[in-house]
Amino acid sequence: MVCHTGAMAPQRTVLRAATSDDDAFVVEMARHACVIEDRPLPDPDDDEVLEMLPPAGVVPIIAEDQSGTPVGAVWTYHSTPPLRCDAAGAPLPELCIAVAPGRRGAGIGGMLLDALVADLARHYDTMCTNVHVRNPAKRLYERKGFRVVGQGNGPLGLALVKDLR
Repeated sequence: MVCHTGAMAPQRTVLRAATSDDDAFVVEMARHACVIEDRPLPDPDDDEVLEMLPPAGVVPIIAEDQSGTPVGAVWTYHSTPPLRCDAAGAPLPELCIAVAPGRRGAGIGGMLLDALVADLARHYDTMCTNVHVRNPAKRLYERKGFRVVGQGNGPLGLALVKDLR
């Protein structure tokens, strides 16, 4: 387990690998990752939610607060069709990240993203994400080195990439 107590992060936020006990929380975080904050959440079995769930072999990273309550999660998946591909045509891993409402803006998303990037950099050169132009998370992605590379999903989606090496 990793304990972080940075200036922006809440005291004793712990990052850990997800277990099967976290399955319902991961689905809930995928639901939050699918929408802009002021919109209703999609159903857990919505196609967009199901596509964002971690594929076999991908273990989400969970953030817990000091009481052991999960407050955020991050993982990668591959959308169909892929959001972006590398020079050889292989789909780039796509970011899925969410922090529970009421816990946003405290540095948890940044901690999760840093942990994911450190893990992915061992196996990939680049990752990508899709973000709605009005999503406040766009600022986090840009602070963490993502850059806009073109149209994303939907008319207001932006595709962003991050070099990992």
